[in-house]
Amino acid sequence: MLDLKDISVTFHANTVNERKALDHLSFHVEDGDFISVLGTNGAGKSTLLNVISGTIPCDSGTILLDGKDITAYPEYKRAREIGRLFQDPLKGTAPHMTIEENLGLAYSRGKRTTLSRAIKKGDRSFFIEKLKELGLGLEDRISTTVGLLSGGQRQALTLLMSTIVTPKLLLLDEHTAALDPKTAASVMDITERIVKENHITTLMITHNMKQALEYGNKTIILNEGKIVKVLKGEERKSTTVDDLLNMYDFV
Repeated sequence: MLDLKDISVTFHANTVNERKALDHLSFHVEDGDFISVLGTNGAGKSTLLNVISGTIPCDSGTILLDGKDITAYPEYKRAREIGRLFQDPLKGTAPHMTIEENLGLAYSRGKRTTLSRAIKKGDRSFFIEKLKELGLGLEDRISTTVGLLSGGQRQALTLLMSTIVTPKLLLLDEHTAALDPKTAASVMDITERIVKENHITTLMITHNMKQALEYGNKTIILNEGKIVKVLKGEERKSTTVDDLLNMYDFV
């Protein structure tokens, strides 16, 4: 489904501040995988997602999505098939537009259409049904400006926007880190349900080791731009947070 082949990224090359963020990294992601990505600060986690999404180019290597070479694709072109959520709930939405208008923009992703076309009457009913599934009461606030929503509501809306047109790949960049524990748990439950129901291949960066073992089917650990451990199957099921703490320093 997703193949990363010999990916390298170096920041500040040929200077005293040179840092290799990804070091000849290769990895295969199966269709339907939900993979948690762990690693210390500077291990290369966000760089990995930035390279996949096209936010930054790789210095060398190849990226294949469903067998198609997307290495040279710009970010906007990849966005038609790749959804992404960030740590900051303020990212991913237009704060001065309504919930309905934001969903209209997301629903028109990859289509040759206008906003007014995207929020026609039939689509509005569809949006309301999708909002009901979040269980946050947003279906009754569809005309509310997004900037008035709480962080948790906004992140749940951004998740819906990223998946309302089912992407081939979903990238979650610590999307619950800025939320309080109760809200974070709610957003994670919504995430898991949407991913499972739509069979969306997902990569999720997290610093929460409990989340990394509880959600999805695989956990990978990055260190100095390389994948140093892949946990799956029975090994992953039997791994505890204490085991991770004994193996690696995540502080």
